[in-house]
Amino acid sequence: MKKNLIALAVAAAFVVPGMAFASTNDVFAPANSNNDTGPILYGYAQITGAQQWGTSTNGSAPGSNGLVFGANRIRLGVKGEAVPGVTYNIEAGWDGAAISGSTGAPNSGNLLNDGLGNGGNASIINAWLNYAPVPFAQLEVGKFKLPVGNEYVSKAGNELPFVFRSMAQSLLPGRSAGAMIHANDVMGTGIGYAVGIADDTSFDEYNAYNWTASNSMPFGSGQSGYLNGSGNYIAFARLDYDFMGPLLKAEVSGSRMSLGSVSANNGGFGLPTPALSQTAIYTWNVGVHGGMMGIHYEASYTNMTSGRSFGTHNMTEYGINIYNNQGMLATDWNVGLGVNLHQMTLTPSWLDIEPAVRFDSFSINDHNGYDAKIDNTTVGLNYFVNPNNPHAAEVQLNYIIPTARQGKFGVYNGTNYGGVFGSNGAPINGMAYNTLMLQFQAGF
Repeated sequence: MKKNLIALAVAAAFVVPGMAFASTNDVFAPANSNNDTGPILYGYAQITGAQQWGTSTNGSAPGSNGLVFGANRIRLGVKGEAVPGVTYNIEAGWDGAAISGSTGAPNSGNLLNDGLGNGGNASIINAWLNYAPVPFAQLEVGKFKLPVGNEYVSKAGNELPFVFRSMAQSLLPGRSAGAMIHANDVMGTGIGYAVGIADDTSFDEYNAYNWTASNSMPFGSGQSGYLNGSGNYIAFARLDYDFMGPLLKAEVSGSRMSLGSVSANNGGFGLPTPALSQTAIYTWNVGVHGGMMGIHYEASYTNMTSGRSFGTHNMTEYGINIYNNQGMLATDWNVGLGVNLHQMTLTPSWLDIEPAVRFDSFSINDHNGYDAKIDNTTVGLNYFVNPNNPHAAEVQLNYIIPTARQGKFGVYNGTNYGGVFGSNGAPINGMAYNTLMLQFQAGF
């Protein structure tokens, strides 16, 4: 009897706290539950090594050639349900930590990923609240990824079949602060939508919507620039349809950001910079993705137009970039395919591998002769340690081949490197030179 009481006490010591923990942390608790369902801690890390070759083209000086180690993404977040129908997510990121071959500004060395991220500095990349009084009209407010771009929206960073996303990310609004009405599936029809408004800048660096690149002047004046808006905004919308479950999903999305007028000589250099009239940036994207029985595919086309050329016209005599009103057009199209051999029952569970290939084509023209084009072909191999939880631990091997460098791309004229990109530059996620990347991922 004494032994039974001791056993019961030991069991209670383990089972009762476990039941209490489960009851207060289940984010999928019934709608009539009054329990605090959170917070749930989650995160992952991607440790990346890369090597490039042939880092000299068009007469430019060679860039860095050595092996680089860094963290493509390090994420840590908390999420949960505050009360039934109200969820939250706060996520910190240390993206792009030490992933460049040099430590200067974007084009000062042979950068990988064009410095995307916050240079390894910690920042809150997502912080939003979602109110869902009815499932077909939910309200999300805060800082979040604007729902423009097929691959950008449909794939989380730890679920990508390749180390980097496509170069189309250069043309998207990325993350901003705002509000949107959305739903993933309206009344069981398979139709999803999102529509909203956000501050007129992207918080992600080096894309077309970032205010330092577009000179969009997102802050007003008055008592404080951060408490008085400029009166310009990003409007965005997305419509998607689930045709045949996981086999085929299609999406069309778009955004428009106002660019306020800017007076001449606003840079403070006293140079003959032309006044910039009020205009706007437009982006639209169409894409499909899906798969079945181990075959996964994705394809998309992105078009970005602007009434302003920003940072593309190089002033040789001053060595700086200026803006002009001649406008700009940029496009990207990409198609990718992955084949999971274990899901196709061709390999055992301990050899869960997935060969993958993607072709990505980016072009840009600022209507002033500074056009450029670059294509990247990526050949990859993914290995998943546990097929039942593939993204908890995986290894990715990518070899990226720049198959076209056309137009005035890094052209050396004896004085400087003109063109839209510098001698070692490329769009976000683009590679100017042959690149081998090996990435290790683990998460929880």
